Amino acid sequence: MTLYSPIKIQLLSLVVFAFSFTPCVAEDYQPDWNLIRGNYEVPEWYQDAKFGIWPHWGIYSVPAYRGDGFPAEWYGRGMHSIEKGPDVRPKKNDPNTIINDFYDSRGLKQAKHHLESYGGPERFGYHDFADQWKAENFDAEEWAHMAVDSGAKFFCMMAQHHDSFSLYDSEHTEWDSVDKGPKRDLCREVKEAMTKRGLKFGVSNHMAWNATFFKFYHSNYSKLPGNEKYKDLYSDGVVDDAYIDRWWKRTTEAVDKLQPDLYYFDWGWDTGRLADEGYHPKFAAYLYNRAVEQGKGQFGAPGVVMCSKDHDDPPNCVVRDIERGRMGSIQSNVWQTDTSISVHSWGYASDDEYHSLDYLIETLVDVVSKNGVLMLNFGPRADGTVAPEYMNRLLGMGKWLKVNGEAIYATRPFSIYRDGLDRREIKVRYTRSKDNTTLYATALDWPGETFTLISLKADKSETSNIKSVRLLGVDEELQWSQDNNGLHITMPTKPGYDLAYPVKIQFRGELPKLDR
Repeated sequence: MTLYSPIKIQLLSLVVFAFSFTPCVAEDYQPDWNLIRGNYEVPEWYQDAKFGIWPHWGIYSVPAYRGDGFPAEWYGRGMHSIEKGPDVRPKKNDPNTIINDFYDSRGLKQAKHHLESYGGPERFGYHDFADQWKAENFDAEEWAHMAVDSGAKFFCMMAQHHDSFSLYDSEHTEWDSVDKGPKRDLCREVKEAMTKRGLKFGVSNHMAWNATFFKFYHSNYSKLPGNEKYKDLYSDGVVDDAYIDRWWKRTTEAVDKLQPDLYYFDWGWDTGRLADEGYHPKFAAYLYNRAVEQGKGQFGAPGVVMCSKDHDDPPNCVVRDIERGRMGSIQSNVWQTDTSISVHSWGYASDDEYHSLDYLIETLVDVVSKNGVLMLNFGPRADGTVAPEYMNRLLGMGKWLKVNGEAIYATRPFSIYRDGLDRREIKVRYTRSKDNTTLYATALDWPGETFTLISLKADKSETSNIKSVRLLGVDEELQWSQDNNGLHITMPTKPGYDLAYPVKIQFRGELPKLDR
């Protein structure tokens, strides 16, 4: 037995007393990549989702006109284009005339269209389109049905594009869809409709590029009589303290008001003060802390996704996004491709072209095989309806996924993403089940009577533990054999679906690990 003196007992009591009243400081995220790194996990719901959709919809959907090089959603920029020359500049002593320096031939087609249709920007400014945007046929419930039927597992709504027009009820500007145009909280309606059907909800923010995007508006319209009320749209055209404050308030406001599961950033904040002054980790910390407060997750796994397009933000702190592109190999970190059904524009344009359904499904299969997620854009009309060029392809995606989604949803990348080289006649992409017992080999074209997978050769003992082989959408097991040239599968009659054909290969144990 150990005996303690009265003095020691008193000291011990003081230590216990102090320890018992030491405040417990809850962990939270700090605006420092070094402190966020190692304390963030990409949520499993996102890794399982694989496919989501989003719209480019706003006041630019009213003119719905693309230029020779500018997409339809850049109309507010292109409408100011002028040909470079000594005699095209208006007189500077006219206070009602815009002084334009926007010599960009890519927007000339839009400028000509605006002159012929609206009398030019002096008569009809970009802000005037807000009064014409009514969204009179928009039905969030119909969009939600479309999203479910497309096979999407999340829906990312446009919060604000480059024009800084918010599609929700903002407390920091009247330049929003509640005070102007539709007079409705479009983001709120969409979120309620999507989450009711089990889809995750995201928001898209493109506002950081507003100063550059509307440079010519900024330098002219704010000086014209009567346009002072558009100060939120027509700032000074520079990223000053007031601009950053406005951006931060509205960017974080979308987190607090809409509580998104995913927050996507377009370009515009990857250079200049927003990047130099650490707003990337500052916002990441804000989003993740709010997600924890909102009950979406906990410190270390906040349950939300922040997508940073083509930026150098740490991949284990955010999800990297590539616009209209793909990774060339399997990535250790989950990543995202955002692309559009339409070829030239993201917003609706009456004269656009569209990718084939075959191309879109091939993109999805390829992206998923490399540990990626696909976010596919459509452009609604100004009235809120979806043109058949978009609708038919979205429903086509859903029809294919209804049969073959097992090879896409909740899968993980295999040790190799393709079978041999892409120079083969039939391209193949691999995915696997999360329990690592089932391999999916998706042929991007119909392989014919015999489908050979050269990576699964009999001389590799670990590949010879195959239990069964099936083609998704066909009930019976397929006949197969293995030799030193690969796994040879006798294919059934070509199924009713088209475009890509996943073969399900079940193993008796865990999958082999093959060299890339």
